[in-house]
Amino acid sequence: MKTASIVIADDHDLARSGIAAVLATSENLDIVGQAKNGLEAVELCDRLRPDLILLDIRMTPLDGLGAAAEIRKIAPDTKIVMLTMHESIDYLSAAIKVGASGYLLKDVSRDGLLRTIDIVLDGQAFFDADLMRKMLARIDREAPAETVIERLTNREREILCSLTTGETNKGIARALSISPGTVKVHVERILSKLGVNDRTQAAVLAIQAGLLRKDEL
Repeated sequence: MKTASIVIADDHDLARSGIAAVLATSENLDIVGQAKNGLEAVELCDRLRPDLILLDIRMTPLDGLGAAAEIRKIAPDTKIVMLTMHESIDYLSAAIKVGASGYLLKDVSRDGLLRTIDIVLDGQAFFDADLMRKMLARIDREAPAETVIERLTNREREILCSLTTGETNKGIARALSISPGTVKVHVERILSKLGVNDRTQAAVLAIQAGLLRKDEL
């Protein structure tokens, strides 16, 4: 497996060293840089073009959300995962809007962090499940979304429902007894039909359309 280059950005020295220690247990991850704030994170991503950056949110003089927006512009191939202590729906929503592929709380387990990094590097998105359910449950239904959802086949709707609960392609494949490759093709078609860029935006449309009842979140 190809070694992935990682940058860590956090304004606390102990937090950075702790995260680095966890990542060092994986032979497939290479820490190429560490930043103490958003400005340093942007500079490192511009210079090193890492495969992924772990970003804290509350940093000065530039916070993680501002840094993420800049990184998306200068290093669009760099995956962004927010790793924060802030259990905030508003922060989660903002992270999704600026192009983050993941949002995790710092109490995540070692295995949970490494698994999320693998998922994001594989081109998928993964967000803290409890926060994601709360955010989606807060979304009001909007009629236009119902019309868009009608473009999907029954199988695509079934897979879209799984996306709203944060299931990975492998998890969906197991549940539906199909291959992960088939799920990937379905997900790509779903995103194209809905006119969205990622799985999270597709899940939001599903909730808006009432495809998944809020008591199922």
